[in-house]
Amino acid sequence: MDYTVTVWDRPYEISVYQKSKSVWIVVGDYEGQRIEVKGRSQSQAIASWREAARYRGN
Repeated sequence: MDYTVTVWDRPYEISVYQKSKSVWIVVGDYEGQRIEVKGRSQSQAIASWREAARYRGN
């Protein structure tokens, strides 16, 4: 599934995949850098991706 998330007031496209019952993977490009994170739920994985992008943006 594809989503748009906002980081520092800019929209970014991410893709969310469910690998297993409790593993979600989010992949997206942030300012030319590929970020891939895993989470135990869809919302947690998306939040982790957003946090990773914010960290790289500092």
